[in-house]
Amino acid sequence: MNTSNRKIRVFALCGILSPIIYVITVAVGGFLDPTYSHIGKTVSELVQIGAPNRDLLNILLVVYNILIIPFAFGLYYSLKKGLTRSLIVIALVLTGILGTAVTVFFPLDANGASVSFTGTMHLVVVGLVVPCTFVFMLGFWNSVRNDDHWGKLGLFSIAVFVLTLISGIATAAFVNSDYRGLLERITIGSTLLWLEVVSIKLYYITKKKLTV
Repeated sequence: MNTSNRKIRVFALCGILSPIIYVITVAVGGFLDPTYSHIGKTVSELVQIGAPNRDLLNILLVVYNILIIPFAFGLYYSLKKGLTRSLIVIALVLTGILGTAVTVFFPLDANGASVSFTGTMHLVVVGLVVPCTFVFMLGFWNSVRNDDHWGKLGLFSIAVFVLTLISGIATAAFVNSDYRGLLERITIGSTLLWLEVVSIKLYYITKKKLTV
């Protein structure tokens, strides 16, 4: 059995678990707080300063973000060599690091405000995650579009990028609306879908290599 393939398989499992943990976290947070609305409130409001169950949810969100990092290296060892591969890994690793930082150090102020330094930095750091997301989605498309091992996932990545871009613009445009939570969930959900599908494919490719 090839040791590097075994490692990649573990990295892929990290990617598979990551979105699942995020969804469970948000679902549990909403269940534990009857006043919270998944349609009207953002995920950040679920863990804002003073929010109930914030410590528990933060632990789960940190795990979600950290799991993205080994998944990134799984892709690094599986994609064709080149600058694009490096950009994908850097963007994914930064996503994990920035996501952890915003969770631990920069929560929103109470009532979803961003008036303090930490509240303002929350918006800044989240804003930095956005270009990272676009880089790894577009970079993945460019890296696998002519690679038969990945099938149609290049086109899938472009489709998810378009959905994320459109929903992200809508979220920013209606950030003060009663539907900001729903719009944000479309944006985040599309990214989670990308992570899940690509991770499963990475696991499948590696598993196939191990049995050859």
